[in-house]
Amino acid sequence: MFYRIKQFMWAIEAIYKDIDDEYIKRYLDEDEKNLFQLLKKSDKQHSIRVAKDALEYIEDSNNVIQKIDKEKIVKIALLHDIGKIERPLNVFEKSLVVILDKVTSGKISRYSNFKIIDIYYNHPEKGYEILKLNKKYDVEFLKVIEEHHHKIKTSNEILEIIKYCDNKN
Repeated sequence: MFYRIKQFMWAIEAIYKDIDDEYIKRYLDEDEKNLFQLLKKSDKQHSIRVAKDALEYIEDSNNVIQKIDKEKIVKIALLHDIGKIERPLNVFEKSLVVILDKVTSGKISRYSNFKIIDIYYNHPEKGYEILKLNKKYDVEFLKVIEEHHHKIKTSNEILEIIKYCDNKN
C-alpha cells in the first residue's frame, strides 16, 4: 500500500516537475517523441523513471545482463505505457481504479466496458497495437510492451527488467 501512496505523490509532484527532454531526445526518434508527448505528464515522468532504473539495473548487474542492448531497453521503457494515450487517466481516476482493484481483488476488471477500467487493465495490449503499426519494432520489443503487466515469470530478460522497474515506479 505504501507503494501506491508513493505513486500518488509522484503523480501530484509531476505537475510541477519538468520533463527531462534531453533524455527523451537521446533515445526516441521524432515519431516516438510525438507519441510520447501524448502521454499525461505523470505517465511521462513514470516512464522516464522506469527507463533510468532499467539502465541502472543493467549497468549494476553481472556481465550476462550487460549484453542487453541498452538503447533498446530504454526505448521500450519510455514507450511501455504508450497505450494510455487512448484515454489518459487523471490522478483521481487512476487512484479510484487502483482502490477498486484492491477492494475487489481484481474483479473490477470485468467492467472493462468502462473506459477508465479498460485503459487501466488493457493499456499494454493497446500500446502493442499502436506500435506494431509502425513496423519498425522487432517481435521482442512488441512482446515486452504487450506483456509488461503479465504476472507470469518468463526467460525474457528485457521483459523481466521492465516489469521489475515498472513495479518499482
